[in-house]
Amino acid sequence: METPIRDPGRLRLLRERVRDGEAIEGMNEAAFGPDRQHKTVYRLREDVKPIKELCFVAIDQKGRMVASIRNWPILINERWPAVLLGPLAIAPELRGLGYGKALMWHSMAQSRMLGHSRIILVGDPEYYNQFGFRRDLALNIQLPGWVEERRFLALELVAGAMIGVHGMIGKWQPGWRPGRKRKK
Repeated sequence: METPIRDPGRLRLLRERVRDGEAIEGMNEAAFGPDRQHKTVYRLREDVKPIKELCFVAIDQKGRMVASIRNWPILINERWPAVLLGPLAIAPELRGLGYGKALMWHSMAQSRMLGHSRIILVGDPEYYNQFGFRRDLALNIQLPGWVEERRFLALELVAGAMIGVHGMIGKWQPGWRPGRKRKK
């Protein structure tokens, strides 16, 4: 017996709306579990606002929000700004239909258009390699906590953007400008 092909139908990608917040949190909990907020990347997000121009939702043909992606500002070694991608979450019953890929490509294109040069994430390389994320680009940077090294990846939106970039990833500092160290 043949398995029917699941067609996701028409898909709209929109900037995240205030009303999507609760559904996004529910989707993130379903995808990553209730302990997700104890992970290292979540500590980098605490008390930092996501980059609203880089937070998107996927809306299916019935008008339901079925997937989301968020991106956060970070600083590497208090010198190099970067985007921290994630979480990317898809409604469990709709995984594998391309919603995540659509959000990834859209988010990466928007990041590039806004002038960002590098994106960092912690995720499965088997999935994220298809978008150009690589482990070797993250070898000279560290997260302030444990992470499975093979899942710590980076992407250059501008060729060579990770050359010379090294050190600890830290929280974004409002008002940060190149050459300005964080106030202690």
